[in-house]
Amino acid sequence: MDAAKIPMRLSVTGAVAAGGTLQAVLLIGHPMESGFRTMDSGQRIAKNVIESVQVYLDDGLLFQMQTGIGIASNPYVAFSVPLPSVLPAHAVVLRVTWQDDKGQRGAIERVLR
Repeated sequence: MDAAKIPMRLSVTGAVAAGGTLQAVLLIGHPMESGFRTMDSGQRIAKNVIESVQVYLDDGLLFQMQTGIGIASNPYVAFSVPLPSVLPAHAVVLRVTWQDDKGQRGAIERVLR
């Protein structure tokens, strides 16, 4: 599957305030095939899983996940986003990137105002 065809959704709730915390939900429409399933014909379905997810707040890495075959298809990840005690003059950007074992990549971002 082409990474450009893999849908992503990033929802953020809460008030953007210095020192506050937002709640974020990430949904990636990825098949997450473990490599253990077979088709009716008996042919094995090739492994295709997201291996890493990175979450950035502006240019700083907020956290990184190393994932694997234990994650179900269409991964859903909920997380907190702590805001700095002093907000910059510009709007803060929350950005999520991922890469799977086939080298496909995806990214999504939300401007926080």
